[in-house]
Amino acid sequence: MGEDSIRKDELRRNFLDKRKSLSEGKAELKSKIIVEELTQLNRFKEAAVIHSYVSIKKNREVDTIKFIKRCLETGKKVVVPKMVGEGKLKHIPINSLDDLEENNLGIPEPDEDNSNPISVKELDLVVVPMVAGDRFKNRIGYGAGYYDRFLENCSALKVGLLFDCQFFDGKLPVQEFDIPLDILISESRIIE
Repeated sequence: MGEDSIRKDELRRNFLDKRKSLSEGKAELKSKIIVEELTQLNRFKEAAVIHSYVSIKKNREVDTIKFIKRCLETGKKVVVPKMVGEGKLKHIPINSLDDLEENNLGIPEPDEDNSNPISVKELDLVVVPMVAGDRFKNRIGYGAGYYDRFLENCSALKVGLLFDCQFFDGKLPVQEFDIPLDILISESRIIE
């Protein structure tokens, strides 16, 4: 394991701890502000097909549940990821949050038997999960590389949602396979 990988793992643990220290109420309030900022972007308003991770409340991720509902209510096509092993994701359209069930890792995913995956080329905007980010729009994810593999072939607008406590002051250690995002949104700033 290289020095950058070891440093990334330390940073990942540190930022996960910071995020988990947020109270549920604070995380909910901050999430509301972040999602409001996201939905005000012209690129969001113009997007027809939105890909979003489905947040896990106990992990204190920026909450995407209300965001997904809002997208569905306004007639946008919503696509969510499904892990299919070997670090790969399938991209499954949903009609409702009722289409989701928790997998063995506790991640809400669509039932694959009732789904027709769509091509990455159809996506207009992707909401990316993250553990930490910097002002250069680099991210540290959860370490399995699912999103780096997916984003490598994706030309959609890549938006990272994070709380202020997840911002790294300097430049995060990045490797050649790490894909920077296009926009980062927290409760107090937007980096484009």
